[in-house]
Amino acid sequence: MTNNSTEPEPSRSAPARICLAGEDLDWLGGSSLQAAIDLRIRCALSMAPPPTSFEILASGTLTGQAVSADVWTPADAAWAELARLAVSFHHDRDDDRWPSKLAIVSAIPPGAGLASSAALCVAALAIPADRIDPGEPIEAGLVVERELAGRDVGPMDYVPCTAGGVVRVFCHGGRIESVGHLAWPGDLAIVVVDTRRTRDTSEVIRWKRARSQAGDPAIAAYVRRTNEAVERLRALLEDETPDPVSIGEVLDAAQNTLRDDMGVSDDVTDDCIEALKRHGALGAKITGTGRGGCVFGVFLGDTAASAVRALLAEGFAATLTKVSMAGVVPG
Repeated sequence: MTNNSTEPEPSRSAPARICLAGEDLDWLGGSSLQAAIDLRIRCALSMAPPPTSFEILASGTLTGQAVSADVWTPADAAWAELARLAVSFHHDRDDDRWPSKLAIVSAIPPGAGLASSAALCVAALAIPADRIDPGEPIEAGLVVERELAGRDVGPMDYVPCTAGGVVRVFCHGGRIESVGHLAWPGDLAIVVVDTRRTRDTSEVIRWKRARSQAGDPAIAAYVRRTNEAVERLRALLEDETPDPVSIGEVLDAAQNTLRDDMGVSDDVTDDCIEALKRHGALGAKITGTGRGGCVFGVFLGDTAASAVRALLAEGFAATLTKVSMAGVVPG
């Protein structure tokens, strides 16, 4: 039973992200363009004198319980164990108080290419901090995911989840070398469609690594074409008046190499992308490691809402969102 003498700690929330271009280049080498979006995960932690049990009270898309909260334990799901590792990272068993309950409310579906695990780690790790050092949740989050949870993940997801906005992340050897911030056109809205096909991100990345290590020429083609797409999109976003049609064309080019070279699209994913384009998307692509998860399209602002209504009527799991300038924040 959970110790009742608990004190609520300040809560933190962190955004999901979409990958505009550059999936896997954090370990293959190169730059990626990431955008935080206005779907968030919120964590609130209660502390109690040790020894104490640890309880997770979660609701939202993470658990499928959209209204009432369910009690979860680390044995129930991989994300619950990840949450336990993250909230205990800053605490020592000799501390006077120890994490006893974590309340999570999430609008980010797990395993869907929206960086749910990075957002969860960032929000949970930031709870003890009076002031959030932008680099700390990134470094600590990678320790939690890679070393403690044993997940094969790259570092790029942590930057938009921590900093917000649109970021260019350059990586070499699996490490972040530099980060730059870019503007996003105010008249471009984002529609996310969930293919409803979950997958193990680490498993897909291991499959890609094996192909790369075996010298698969399709991987080399993907790296070359994707780096070209990243640089084209970066140049467009640095322009004072970026052309929305050209932005859409770059997203389509990035999707083509994800499908043809990396081989992470399928009929269900292609159908979702085709539906986005049919309803007015200027460009659309996979976000994240692929082989399931989410896709997204960009729309001129006044067309996005009607596109979502049409997609929902056709049975697609569509959500209208926007770039979030806020990264990890209190509350």
